[in-house]
Amino acid sequence: MSVVTTPAVLLRSFNYSETSRVLRLYTLDLGLVGVMAKGIRKGGGQGRNGLETFSQGDLTLYVRPTRDLQTFKEFSLRESGRGLGRDVLRFAAASVLAELVLVHAGSEPSPLVFQRLTTGLSRIGQAERDEVLAVLMNEGWMLVAALGYQPQLDPCVECGNALLDSDLGRFDFAAGGVRCPNCAVDIAGPLIGPGARAQLGALIEGPTDLPITKPKAHLQLLHDFTVYHVSESKALQSFRFLASVARLDVDTEAEGPAEGLASAGTEKSGQEES
Repeated sequence: MSVVTTPAVLLRSFNYSETSRVLRLYTLDLGLVGVMAKGIRKGGGQGRNGLETFSQGDLTLYVRPTRDLQTFKEFSLRESGRGLGRDVLRFAAASVLAELVLVHAGSEPSPLVFQRLTTGLSRIGQAERDEVLAVLMNEGWMLVAALGYQPQLDPCVECGNALLDSDLGRFDFAAGGVRCPNCAVDIAGPLIGPGARAQLGALIEGPTDLPITKPKAHLQLLHDFTVYHVSESKALQSFRFLASVARLDVDTEAEGPAEGLASAGTEKSGQEES
């Protein structure tokens, strides 16, 4: 058994007994870990304050490789998750990032995933309330890319030809990107035009304050792509929660991408984007 101290963010916790809790944290050095925090529900113990969902800090734990649950020692708070918990929209948006990591990140550490997760939570907490969804789309796509599933927007995922500035293609979830008009004849994915590709590309490539003109379509596209690639067709409850809070009629019931979804685009090019 070794003692390890690592930067960490608390993603989820469960009561285990009258005095203990099981914590799920994503850490910089250990990846996703489960921790048994004995006696933590008594409160007031040293290094046990600030353990609220989405709190960031330095976790010290006793690690034994043969155990599924490691043993909690202390947590030194750097950034509280209390602000996210006080606002239901921010909490719902943060839950999307957390669930993406919980269902896919695994125990292998990834500094890039850790950076995207912690930065995303901080940005959601600091954003104006009417900008929360736009920040989530930006951070959500960057997190998906950090997990290894960046969609291909150009060239066409089928023929490899570059898409023209006027091309209206379709998103092919199975192939992981956009098909040009010639290759999209038999594909039922959402239409995506040049404006949508440009907007989505900006969201994926780096932090941006780009406004989201069609939040429902963007959330639907992010949901369907992550369900197909990240969660192995398992429904993510956080998307349903966020759609309900934001009052967006997003289909989160299917165990895979639905057909005929609304485009994430903002422009029209010869045809109507539906």
